[in-house]
Amino acid sequence: MGRLQDNNPELDFERISILYANINIGYFGMLAAVSFLYFVVYKYSSPVMANTWVLVIFITYIPRIALSILFAKKLKKKEITPANVKPWERYMTLASILPYACFISVIYLPYGENELISVLFCAVVFMSLATGGVITVTTSLGAIMWYINLAFLSIIAKCFWLQDTIFILLGCLMFIGYLLTIKLIVRQNKTLIENIALKIENNKYSLIDPLTKLWNRRRLDLHIEKLVPVSRRSGTPFSLVILDIDNFKEYNDANGHSAGDELLIKVADVLLDCSREQDLVVRYGGEEFIVILPQTRIRDAEVIARRIRKTVKEKTGVTISAGLAEYNNKISFDQLVQKADEALYTAKDEGRDRHILATV
Repeated sequence: MGRLQDNNPELDFERISILYANINIGYFGMLAAVSFLYFVVYKYSSPVMANTWVLVIFITYIPRIALSILFAKKLKKKEITPANVKPWERYMTLASILPYACFISVIYLPYGENELISVLFCAVVFMSLATGGVITVTTSLGAIMWYINLAFLSIIAKCFWLQDTIFILLGCLMFIGYLLTIKLIVRQNKTLIENIALKIENNKYSLIDPLTKLWNRRRLDLHIEKLVPVSRRSGTPFSLVILDIDNFKEYNDANGHSAGDELLIKVADVLLDCSREQDLVVRYGGEEFIVILPQTRIRDAEVIARRIRKTVKEKTGVTISAGLAEYNNKISFDQLVQKADEALYTAKDEGRDRHILATV
């Protein structure tokens, strides 16, 4: 794990997680809307029609609710990640089309002489839900567009079908409102996506060393909070390598701070090149670095440390010293760092340009 770049999967993960969280809240709004329209249909159409409509709504919503529950469970178990989250947006959009259509079909039920007032009630409820949808579901443009198109176009079509002057005027007004709402939704979606991207960017840079672009100590703490419990439960060890550039102060004094910064960047590049994808490379402070090697015994970590030392010397002309330690359940992570640090200073005392294995 090295430097972080803008990553669309991370944006999708945040956006789709927000989508599902908001949809869960939106079920209460939908329940209130269905309850109100049930009494409208019951009073102005017939009890049989009202019961049938509600039953159909309930049946068509089952896949959508099941999908929400499944997403929440998998998210909690960390089975949904930025790498596999994208299809879940499509699943929710597809699972929503039929419930939306069945819900909106209420405006086409037979109301007899009460048709005008029933249509007005339906229109008010549809618009209320559309307003809520703009707020709650706009992180997914596809999902909100399906509802807006079905709701607005159904009301507009019904208003013109009634062939009443007032309702024709209402249909024209609704069409203008439809165009403005579409424009608002696109703009709102863009703003939300930009805000999510900005949040991700801020979180990234709060965890990154600004000079070397390696992870910083805060990111190390977050990583260890997860790594140590996993290691304890599974009994799988991990190793730590702490490295320090030899005679860095003298190098700075002789070549200047700018050259010192360039050297730190070059060493950071070597650390990334010599480490593995699953390793965490951290600028620990000054000219000191830490590499966390998950599921790695100290002898395997020694191979990586030796490769790092050799490559740094070849590419920069300077040498580094290192201390290595392997984690076990008998000590804390802070104690592990202390043991590796002691090994590092032993390497320094013995002449530098070497690594020492700590006894834990």
